[in-house]
Amino acid sequence: MLLAALLACFLAAANGPPLPTEGPPPTAELSQLRHQLIARINEHRAQYGLGRLKPDNTAERAAQFQAEDMLRTGQMQHVDARGRTPFERFESFGGKADYYGENLGFHTPAVVDPELLWHVLATLDAQMMAEVAPEDGHRRNILSRNFSAVGIGIAVGARGVFMSEDFVGYQYEKPHAVKVQATAPPSSSKI
Repeated sequence: MLLAALLACFLAAANGPPLPTEGPPPTAELSQLRHQLIARINEHRAQYGLGRLKPDNTAERAAQFQAEDMLRTGQMQHVDARGRTPFERFESFGGKADYYGENLGFHTPAVVDPELLWHVLATLDAQMMAEVAPEDGHRRNILSRNFSAVGIGIAVGARGVFMSEDFVGYQYEKPHAVKVQATAPPSSSKI
């Protein structure tokens, strides 16, 4: 095990700057992980003949805030430490939508290496897609026809990995009414 860790450090040093061993992954790695997760979500949607979700910057900011808030408080929940629901948080960042949903995931211990972190995110995604009715709220959010965009939040720290997927949809070109759909978080997912 020690030999593997030393080899990983040597290879990382030979291939560029070393990855941090604690704290959040670098911004470039987080961006890549978000793109990978959105691509995975879109693969699921394509299997059911559903349209692709595009990235939404406002939903991403709201999702990232929630992921970091959960990391800070050590609690996986939809209502943030300021008492805001997912939709209220989205609105506070300037968002407007007819439909809004949020999926949350958690893993411990924390991992920073992008490959290991992707494995964690992919496993959380697989757990959500494996849900069966009537306990399939995460899966229903991923496959909802009401959503056209998504924002991904990822926070990593001493308390683990916290992920938030914030889904956005519009009934009309100009949103005029708010219909909120939120899914309760599952019990802590440990993989």
